[in-house]
Formats: sequence, structure tokens, C-alpha cells
Amino acid sequence: MNTESEEGTTRGAPKTKLHPALEKILTDGSWYRTLVETMVDGIIASDMNRNIIFVNPAACNKLGYTEAELMKMSAIEIVVPEDRARVNRETETRVTDKSSSQYEVSFKTKVGQRLPVLVSASPILAVNGDTVGTYALITDIRDRKVVEKELRDKNEELQTLYNNLLELYVQLAAIIADNTTVGPEILLFTSKHCVYCAPAEEVLQEVLASYGGKITYRKVDIEKEPELAEKYDILSLPTIVAGNEQLTSVPDIYKLHSAIFSALVPEEKFRRTRQELDNIISYSPIAIFTVNSDGIITSLNPLVEIMTDIKKKDIVGKNVLKNGKGEKSIFSKEIIHLFKRGLKGENISVNRLHNKEITGSKKPDPFSILSFKVVPMSTKEGIITEILVLSEDITTLAIQQEELEKSYKKMEELNDKLIKLNKERSTFVEMTTTRLVEPLRNSKELIDHILSGQLGELNDETFGTIEFLRNNLDRVSKSIMDILEFSNIEAQDFTLTLKEHNLKELISQAVSKIGTIGIEKSFIAMIEVPDDLKVWCDIEQITRVLKNLLMNAIQFTPMDCKIDVSASKGRNGMVRVAVTDNGYGIEKKDLERIFEQYVKIDPSTPGSGLGLTVVKSLVEAHGGTIKSFSDGINKGSTFTFTLPETKKTFEKLTAKNNESKQSK
Repeated sequence: MNTESEEGTTRGAPKTKLHPALEKILTDGSWYRTLVETMVDGIIASDMNRNIIFVNPAACNKLGYTEAELMKMSAIEIVVPEDRARVNRETETRVTDKSSSQYEVSFKTKVGQRLPVLVSASPILAVNGDTVGTYALITDIRDRKVVEKELRDKNEELQTLYNNLLELYVQLAAIIADNTTVGPEILLFTSKHCVYCAPAEEVLQEVLASYGGKITYRKVDIEKEPELAEKYDILSLPTIVAGNEQLTSVPDIYKLHSAIFSALVPEEKFRRTRQELDNIISYSPIAIFTVNSDGIITSLNPLVEIMTDIKKKDIVGKNVLKNGKGEKSIFSKEIIHLFKRGLKGENISVNRLHNKEITGSKKPDPFSILSFKVVPMSTKEGIITEILVLSEDITTLAIQQEELEKSYKKMEELNDKLIKLNKERSTFVEMTTTRLVEPLRNSKELIDHILSGQLGELNDETFGTIEFLRNNLDRVSKSIMDILEFSNIEAQDFTLTLKEHNLKELISQAVSKIGTIGIEKSFIAMIEVPDDLKVWCDIEQITRVLKNLLMNAIQFTPMDCKIDVSASKGRNGMVRVAVTDNGYGIEKKDLERIFEQYVKIDPSTPGSGLGLTVVKSLVEAHGGTIKSFSDGINKGSTFTFTLPETKKTFEKLTAKNNESKQSK
């Protein structure tokens, strides 16, 4: 990102205009909020503790809560109990992997209703790439669930149709075995190297069992009987030969039945079963029709009328390949082209074919978008006599998929813009605070000169006023340094210098660095740490952690401040340190929030609200964790954090984190 002004030529040159990125933030910074608040889909953002930190109006409308009600809730509370474990897994994976994820769950509305939704979630990343929260696009999929149920029902109907056909074949096989003289035996061509022979033979045995054992088969090893394989022109294995019919590889039971029927049953007798098949097809959940070699539609089921918007009497006998003068074609040019390809012997399957123009996505005409299959039907001699056409209406499902794809694209664009905005915000904070440090330092030095009497004697009133100004200046300076310090940590602009240190000595050094504020509060520190307890850490950074926790305890404790600092060995090679005070305490609802950026439980207290955020970042950089505990107001509070005891433990934690990132 360019940091120069239009007039400046170097980074250090004077700037007469705002940087374009800063000007954009100040003037157009709310563009994304307008986009988010007018979306049809809901957006819910949460912090690392799963507390909801942002919702748009659409999310409130879908769930029936007000914005204020949702902002007091955890994101997991709005998920139905049986889906919460999955949400937790998805969130943990997303935070570790730093990538988007998508899954379906059900939310619980304010009135207790279940709301099935598609969650398209992404992590919220800080400028240094750390995950600081997550946000999710919430899409209402109730309509899609209805469609999915309809599709499942259709699949069950198709399976029932398939089972009925097989049952019909079995019944016909029994009739044939009782009334027909069985013709030549069935041949199964294979070899000792053919791994698919056993499955093919198993299917063959199952089909022939329908004939009550009156039809037999023989296995032919092509290596032992090559002349027979040459006679039947066997090209691949295994191959089942029944009369003039050949099925290669492991056959479908339905096709094998058909092949054996063609070989054993005279064509005119087999044609008598067509009526039963036609009855089944008539009640099929998909559109089915046949077109003969001349392009004439010879049969169809009722759904074809819905597909074409034409009555059956006006379709049957119609030539779909040629139109009479002034006649309008029943099918589009694309579909007619598929018919012609099928009549040339090509099996065709199209997953998504647009059959009608869609003027609106709310209630599209049926069969506007369809799946389309064309199966050539041939005689024993290989002459194609007709094609079987199967078409299923997938209009609603296709439109929903297209809308989801658009939503995903918009979500990706929004995510990119949010990440860019976050980077610009971090740059703005760093630039602004850096420029404030120097004038504050100069002002502080000037006030020190005045208070020292170098510029003349001061009366008591003037001295008190200037000292008050100096104290306020100290607070401002500390807040700015906190912001700079956090900015460096957030950008990972520091390196840990790790060594083994005696923990008791380290804590004693931190306590000794507490200034006059400790004296004013009658500060007493009790250190209960084993003399030989060691930790593997950066002494400067952990001293900063301890000092911040001690100063925080003193600041929120009235007079007679008593602080206990204790430590002991924990699990998995970690050391647990606890800082306990007798101060004002913390409300339960604020125990997790206090580690968030710029959070101040009492807005009137001095500071930037970043002290505990810095502490948390430094502890986690060592592979540890930090927690806060309190029994409530005026009952004191305890902060505990963990550190690795040895270099081996620290390296194990680092290796585990790196391995996790790579595997994701």
C-alpha cells in the first residue's frame, strides 16, 4: 500500500494531503455497513469466545430477536442442541485453518421454531493474520429442504419402479421356465487373470435362479478355448453371451434379464409384457417418451404434457425432427439435436438443460430446467428402431443452486473488502499514534522543567494545576504506548528471546518495578512460589505480563491492596501462575470480555483498554493460556496463566501448532 502523499516523494517528506486510504476511511467508511444491512441473507459475527458482536437486520428478522437481544447472547445459544457439537467442530477447524467452511444446521427462533439454514462462515483476520473472530452468512433453506424431500421421495419412487421391474422380470422368468423350451446355454467368458469374473458370475447366478434352475451357464476360459472367443468376437472380460446379446464387465441385473429374454423368448410373445411396463411408466415421477427412427413420438407418459405444455393427442404421432410449414416445433433446437444424436446410437446424459425462458425465480414454470437422458433402442441385429427419452424437472433446485453460488461470490467479495478495511485500520492506528508520541514527550519534558523551578518559582496553586496537567499527560502517554505496543504485537513485530529463568526471581523483579501508585494504595504482595521452579520464557515479555496484571490489580483495588502471587506445576509440562487481589471484582458476564481489544469494564478509569489484550497475546506467544475468575463485585479477582516449564515443552507446542496449520 502506498504511504506517500501526492506531493511527497519519500516516506519522510512532508505531507500536505491525507493518504488516500485514510481519506477513504473518513469519507466512505460506511459503504460496507449499508451493504450488510440491506442483504436478504442474515450475517452474524462473533468473537473468539463465541459472543455475538454484530448482526444485520435480516438475521434479526429470521430469528425473531431484536439486535439488542442477540448482542447479549452466545452464537451457540441460537443453534438447536443436537447441532451444537457440529458448530463447535466447524468453528474450531475454521479458526485453526483460517479458511471458510459451509454446513447446514438448524437455528432456534425466539418463539422456539426450528429454522434450517445454510451457514457460509469465514474467520475474521487481524492484520497479522491471526484469527480474532468469525462471521457467517445465514441463508434460509426451508424451501430447499422441501425440494430435497421431494427429490428423496422421487428417488424412492424410482427405486420402487426399478424393484417393480425386477419383480416383473422374475415373475416372467418363472412363466417362461414353465411354458418355453429353453434354448442354448449362457456363456461366461473369462480367464484366471480376470478379477471381475466372480462379481459377474454372482449376478448371472442370481438372474438364472429366477428360471428355477432350467437355464444353465458355462464358464469359458479364453486361454483354453481361444477359438470360441474368436467365434463370438470377445474383446474384453468378463463377457456374458446370451444368444446374440453380449454384456461386458459386471452386468446390471435389469439389463441381464432383458438380454436373456431377447435370447429365449420369441419377440411377439415378449411384446405382450409391454402393457405391464407401460402401466408402470405411466406413473413414473419423471417424463418418459419414445421417438422412432423416423422422428415420430410413439408413446409418452402424462408428465410429458407438463413438460411441453401440449396435450397428448397433439404430441403422439408428431414428427419432432421436421416441422410442417408454419408449424411451431415442440422442442428446442438443442433438444432436437440430442434426438438426432441418439438415433445415431449415442447414449446422452445432460445434467442441466434450459428448456424454457425463466422470467422470475420465485415461481418458475415446471421443466424450465431439466436433466435429460437419451437411450437408443436397437434390434438384435443392431438396428436402432427408437430412442427412449427420460427427463426430470430440476428447475427449483437449479435456481436455488445458482442463487447460492451468487451468495457465495458476494460473501467472498465482502470478506476481501473487510480484510482490506481491517488492514487500513491497523495502518491508520499505527501512523496516528506514532505521530502523537513525539509532541507528548516534548510537552512532558517542558512541564518537568516548569515543576523543577528552572523557569521561575511557582506558587502552590499554579504548582498543583501544572502537576494535574502532568498526571493527565502521563495517562494519555500510557494509552498511546499501549496502542503502539498492541499494534506491534498484532503485527508480530517482536521476537521472543527464550531462556530458562527462575520463576520466583522473575516475579520478585516484576513486583519491585511497581511505582508510587503501589505505595499510595498501601500495596502488599505475597509471593508463594517454590524456590526451584523454572520456566522457559522471554524474561522481558513475561515481566511485562506480570507488571500489567499487578498494576491492573492495584488500579481496581481500594486502599490496603493485598495481592497474592502463586505458582505451581500443572499438566503437560506447563507451569500455572495465579495473581489474586482483594479489589472490586468482576461481574460474570465480563470475565471473558476483559481480554478483548479496547474493552473497559469501567469507562471512567484511565487507560486504553488494551492492557489485558497485550497480556493475553504475550502469554499465547509462549504457548500458554490465560483466564480470569471472580465471585462478583467487591469479592476480588484472580488471573491465571500458563508457561512452558522447559524448552522441550515449548518446542512441542510450536511443532504441534505448525503441524496443525500444515495439515489444514
